[in-house]
Amino acid sequence: MKRAFTLIELLVVIAIIAILAAILFPVFASAKLAAKKASTISNMKQADLGLIMYCTDVDDIFPMAEYGDGDPNYPHITWTTSTYPYVKNGDFGTNSQNQKVCTGKDGVFKDVAGPALNNTDPNVDGYYFGVNRLICADDYDGGQPWFNGNGQVINSMSQTELDAPADKILVATKGLNNPSDKWNYPWFVDWQFQYIDSIAHVPGDASTVYRDGDNSQTPGTPTYSPVYDTDCNGSTSGAWECAAHPRYRYSQTGVFGFADGHAKAIKRGALQWYKNIYVKRGGITSASWTYGWYYPGEPF
Repeated sequence: MKRAFTLIELLVVIAIIAILAAILFPVFASAKLAAKKASTISNMKQADLGLIMYCTDVDDIFPMAEYGDGDPNYPHITWTTSTYPYVKNGDFGTNSQNQKVCTGKDGVFKDVAGPALNNTDPNVDGYYFGVNRLICADDYDGGQPWFNGNGQVINSMSQTELDAPADKILVATKGLNNPSDKWNYPWFVDWQFQYIDSIAHVPGDASTVYRDGDNSQTPGTPTYSPVYDTDCNGSTSGAWECAAHPRYRYSQTGVFGFADGHAKAIKRGALQWYKNIYVKRGGITSASWTYGWYYPGEPF
């Protein structure tokens, strides 16, 4: 007598497999995301250490976030190019200005959970990671936005003048611009208002902050916009919120590198502007438009 499975038995087995798949697939997805986060933390630490190693060769001064522009006589160079010799891992090639550049699209400069970028064309910017402009000054296009009105440019900070380096974010995972554009910001925004709830009752007095945390991507906060939680598309191309704001791609968690060389993941909302981003600097006048975006009366 031949024995075989009945239709009911087959349906029961299929149902059990479906139940197990429903249970295990989210676990697999979570494990995959955790592995990507671990890889990105490793990349961040290497990029962070590259910035610090650069300092050792230039009197402890951090590299510029960027300088130059599209003029062949004033080539556009960013921190990823400055630090590439210290990490030697990432995209690197000769651009149309005949400059050897690294545009932060691969290797230790990559956010593994970020969208894929064109890492073969050195004329296309990437920058999954962005530096803190309060530490690594920005001199794009002949002095903007650090131009102070007197024909002078603010330099990057030195390691020795940076207080509490273990608390200060030096580099962060950030948003990306519209893929159809060839440029992106190599820094993350440091403006106080971009972090919404870090406004102090008394300008400049950290002790009067009623809620210091990055809630810019939290629905219900005063200036929430979903643009904060996306990479730029055609309608939002170039916006600070989607192209230069820290991104939290790992289950509401972002990856950050600190000025002392360590890197870690931080949950959205736990980032503190005064503690982690703000650096008091001197020699900057009101003519610098960057600082015009800060809360009125901010003591620089």
